[in-house]
Amino acid sequence: MKRVSNAVAFLLLFVTGAVRADPADLRSNSSPQVTLTRSEQALVSLRVQPARALRVPPQIEAFGQVLNPAPLVVLDAAIETAAATADVSSAEAMRLQQLYTAGRNTSLKTLQAAQVQALADRLKRNSLRQRLRLDWGAVVATLTTAQRNQLIQQLVAGRAVLVRADVPGGTADAAPIAATLRALNGGGPIVARVLGPAPTVDPALQAPAWLLQVGMPGAEVLRPGQALRIALRLRGAAQPAVLIPETAIVRIRGIPYAYVQEGSDRFQRRALTLRTWQGDGWAAGGQVGPGDKLVIAGASALWRAEQAPGLAAKSKSEPQDSDGDDD
Repeated sequence: MKRVSNAVAFLLLFVTGAVRADPADLRSNSSPQVTLTRSEQALVSLRVQPARALRVPPQIEAFGQVLNPAPLVVLDAAIETAAATADVSSAEAMRLQQLYTAGRNTSLKTLQAAQVQALADRLKRNSLRQRLRLDWGAVVATLTTAQRNQLIQQLVAGRAVLVRADVPGGTADAAPIAATLRALNGGGPIVARVLGPAPTVDPALQAPAWLLQVGMPGAEVLRPGQALRIALRLRGAAQPAVLIPETAIVRIRGIPYAYVQEGSDRFQRRALTLRTWQGDGWAAGGQVGPGDKLVIAGASALWRAEQAPGLAAKSKSEPQDSDGDDD
């Protein structure tokens, strides 16, 4: 019985991805190499292109979500109601105080009841204002009543949205000065204004978060709960980087790598530091430089071949029939 050719075996390895990573290899600082013959490269449609140089402003990547404005609308209505009630009860307590002082038809009990009611109404108003600060941050809480009403009208009409941006691995002192959003399902970039730090930290991420506002154009295509990819721009000069297409990236236990061709049949896996999404790829640093022959198709096949290094060597050493098949 004829054995399956090594080319077919390699293809099966590529399709099934049955090989698992060795954790010790992933912890190594070395840059592993893999050999793939030209026929094997053609089999997996491997393609390379020179890595393109970029200069990008200092940015950090964040995960974003469009916030539901309904809780803010309800809370604002409660604040206005409580403020109006507090004004009325305070005025009534003051009126009764004047009548009681003048000795007119007002009892001490009635005056004291009015004063207690006025105090309770003021405390409720103040409590709701403090809740506004705790739930939505100092930026929203310090708006005047007219400014907050204008913001809420825009949110309800769909002419503005509020976005929360969480920065995994970020630091609180890296305050962004501008933001660009992209929907996960595609679409062009949307400019957002950084309002300030979010009042809470995500319990799972334990990372800094920022509150953003999107106006027109842009707000009309965003909906509450929508997930976003966000680039937060920081202060500082532009930094050198290379453009890495998404198809060139192999993520191994969450760590991004890319393969660079070093010879006609030799490829090296190199670590990446992904910075910001550019629309057609990632601006990245790390071990890939401008002009390196970057594998942009077939990178996953190289990773699998790297885990089975004897496969290509076996195809060279084993005898073959005259028709090209193994015995």
